[in-house]
Amino acid sequence: MRKSTRLAALAPAALLAASLLAACGASDAADEADAADAARPPSGSITVTDDTGTEITLDAPATRIACLTMICVDALTEVGITPVAYREALALDERYAGPDADMREITGGFGEENVEDIALATPDLVIGLAGAQDGLRAAVEAHAPLFLVEPRSWRDSVAFLRTVGELTGTEDAAEERASGFVERVEAAAENRSELTTLSMYGEPGSLGVDSVETPVGSLLAEVSDYPWPAGDDPFASVAVEQIAAVDPDVIFAQAFSPSVDTEPLGERLAADPIWAGLGAARAGRVVEVEAAVWATGRGTISLGLVLDAVEKNLSK
Repeated sequence: MRKSTRLAALAPAALLAASLLAACGASDAADEADAADAARPPSGSITVTDDTGTEITLDAPATRIACLTMICVDALTEVGITPVAYREALALDERYAGPDADMREITGGFGEENVEDIALATPDLVIGLAGAQDGLRAAVEAHAPLFLVEPRSWRDSVAFLRTVGELTGTEDAAEERASGFVERVEAAAENRSELTTLSMYGEPGSLGVDSVETPVGSLLAEVSDYPWPAGDDPFASVAVEQIAAVDPDVIFAQAFSPSVDTEPLGERLAADPIWAGLGAARAGRVVEVEAAVWATGRGTISLGLVLDAVEKNLSK
């Protein structure tokens, strides 16, 4: 009897302890659920990962985008959106946002842009170039999320256009433009030229080449013989002697200078006997192209203009 009485006396205490433990467990579970709900993006939000591996979440499609890089303006133009701010003067070209677009200019050096200009444009998203504007992230994200893009091929540019469609709620327009550009490149690739080409830029003594790991270089590799590997840098330095070793049939040249009256790069190199001996130079097949479009465009509009020039000169 003593034993039974003792067990009976202990039973209420055990039940109370069990109840308390259950209550604590339920409370902990509720706290965990609340924390999970708080961490979970709101319904209808958009989450993407940029080219630096950073996850970007928007509560709703972006409508006010500041562009620190021209591929941003290019993609927004494709989906019918005007940026609220721009950095590259090419944005004002009628083929992109246009001269009458209501946009704020972002001042400052490349990679050292004036964050105040960005803030005054009140964007809900900022798009920049990875490898150049990474250092702005902390300052920019005090005002808006920063998405950094780094296209290494024309296919990356197409993928970015689709991402912009997702970020801005214009998926249908982005898909239409992206698919149309892919079809154009694939059609051009079916008639791939056997001519050897080169896209180069700079000035005498400081020349560079668009390797196959750049949007322009990868595009030329689709439609022509383009033997320019990346090495350690997709935008590789090149000497005239290296160009002569390949002796390309057609050279697309971009002269870089702040002056609009820049002498064509081919003419600036004409005094070099090695350059003068190139087959393309002798045949008049050094084609001067728009440096801004070829060097900074990177998007599908710009690459379409590149393809226009390439197809025109490969068919001659």
